[in-house]
Amino acid sequence: MSIHADKPLSPVGRRLPSVRGNALNGVGVRFPQDLAGAPAVLLVAYQGTTQEDVARWLRFLQTSEPHLTVYEVPTISALTYRPLSGRVDNGMRRGVPSVLWPEVVTLCGEGKTMREFLGDRGLAGASVVLLDGGGVVRWFNALGFTTDKGAGLLDELRRSTTERRAAG
Repeated sequence: MSIHADKPLSPVGRRLPSVRGNALNGVGVRFPQDLAGAPAVLLVAYQGTTQEDVARWLRFLQTSEPHLTVYEVPTISALTYRPLSGRVDNGMRRGVPSVLWPEVVTLCGEGKTMREFLGDRGLAGASVVLLDGGGVVRWFNALGFTTDKGAGLLDELRRSTTERRAAG
């Protein structure tokens, strides 16, 4: 058995599998279908301890690329938690301004699909996913925010945007 048997495949270059969640405003959202063909960043959190990292990424992206679509995606893998999803969402609503509710999409149950696709490295950082307009992962990081990692995401965003314009 290889020592890397548990290491997940990199999601870069692969299309995000279809997953459905509910935004805090109650609207159902399907990733990547509902992203309207535009690039987007998903900040996927498997545990509450990632919130500080999510906040750093949000601040950076809102300052650097204010028109970029960014979703916070709290993710619960187990289907057994689906009946509690309303309680989970209500708890989050208390801490999130209502203007941001459409951008916070909880995956309950289908979080397993996301976790299997991205892998769970068991680290305190969020899984940060840059999707192109076709739902393909162009950049991925799960090791926590740094300005160098942020710059890497922005470089790939600009590169993929330039490629899309040239092809269009």
